[in-house]
Amino acid sequence: MNNPVIKCQHPDCKSTNVTECFYPTESGREEKAYYCTDHTPLHGFCRLCGQFWTGVEYFEFAILHDGMGGVCENCEAELREDLDDYEEDDYFTDYL
Repeated sequence: MNNPVIKCQHPDCKSTNVTECFYPTESGREEKAYYCTDHTPLHGFCRLCGQFWTGVEYFEFAILHDGMGGVCENCEAELREDLDDYEEDDYFTDYL
């Protein structure tokens, strides 16, 4: 079966490279939205996981907190942890 092509829901955007975004609700059901990486943070969602983060100071003002714009605290922590694994001083010494 063919999967339907999902386009970014931002007005006038035709991108099909989208993140499935969601609003957590009290009932536990998630209301989904689809935005490309350019428009995801404009609508308050994390570029990587798609969770709604508008209203959280660290997300809204990431640049002031030396953070990554448009990325939530959880995803940023994972990225930084992954990058730290590759920044060890002896990483390349095995190949010399």
